Amino acid sequence: MNMERMLAKYEFEEWLNIEAELLDEIKFDNWFHLMHSSLRYQMPVRVNKEGTERPDYSTEMFTFNDDIELLKLRVDRLKTDYAWAEIPPSRTRRFVSNVRVKEYIKGEKAIVSSYLLIYRSRSTDIHHDLISGERKDEFTFENGEWKLSKRIFIVDQSTINTRNLAIFV
Repeated sequence: MNMERMLAKYEFEEWLNIEAELLDEIKFDNWFHLMHSSLRYQMPVRVNKEGTERPDYSTEMFTFNDDIELLKLRVDRLKTDYAWAEIPPSRTRRFVSNVRVKEYIKGEKAIVSSYLLIYRSRSTDIHHDLISGERKDEFTFENGEWKLSKRIFIVDQSTINTRNLAIFV
């Protein structure tokens, strides 16, 4: 691995760790500013297939399939009294690992994959959620910083064992 690729890997590991911290600290407006105006934010539905057929997720059905405007509505809704699923807010801890820079054009675009594990607890509930999966991210360099322009979160579970999915991945 050459020095430029090592620095790019470090830069995106830092970007993803800062993103995780902002979400865990419920700083949704700051997190939203990391997004590019052309954003596509998707979570395809996981499907069970026979054998080793891939992909084992839908390319047509999504748990969410947001553009920048819809994501902004979701962020703004969390600041109202109508986000019942998140009153009080969930306590989350995001663990980001296996960060790989797949493509990199310095100062233009990058494609980065990573694994994500989210621990989530709610209010006084003794149960907790564990949500894991792989993220496939595309970044666009704009005004001197990297912005997330596409995220596909491929959840590991075909049935997610959580009461709601009102958090961000």
